[in-house]
Amino acid sequence: MADEYDGNVRLAFGQKRLDSDDWNTLDRQNEIGVIFDIKKSSWPVSIAFDLIFSGEDKNVPGAERGSTFEQHLGARKIWTINESKFHPYLGAGVAFIQADYELIDSVKDHDNGVGYWIGAGVDWHLSPKMSLGVDIRYSQANVTVLDNKIDAGGLHTMMTLGYRW
Repeated sequence: MADEYDGNVRLAFGQKRLDSDDWNTLDRQNEIGVIFDIKKSSWPVSIAFDLIFSGEDKNVPGAERGSTFEQHLGARKIWTINESKFHPYLGAGVAFIQADYELIDSVKDHDNGVGYWIGAGVDWHLSPKMSLGVDIRYSQANVTVLDNKIDAGGLHTMMTLGYRW
């Protein structure tokens, strides 16, 4: 019997919390993302590839706009517990993060960093093909913007809507 592939693609919506010492009033950013994994039936874990964008615009003294774009590559273990419709998962891997920061006087800067991500979640299978879930993860990567070394990662809390095959 040939190995079959199965996978998930989830749209994610939520919030990212960054270090307030690094990001000032831009430390809470709305985010949207795509969480993807694929697995052969003989593999113990799935290959995970996730894209997450976060951003915040504020007109406050010192900072006006900040955003990050994250690419997470790694492994994700998804458990099937008896006949339950709930499927928990854990994942971890490398994070490629781009950070953008803009001051009110139009001074802009951006940088890229490489770090890590670790996360957990649970999917509730609404049907054989659709799921609703929660994804919580932490990412970390150092970047230098406006001559300051800062952490562009943070704590991500997201709701997901997924398609399974």
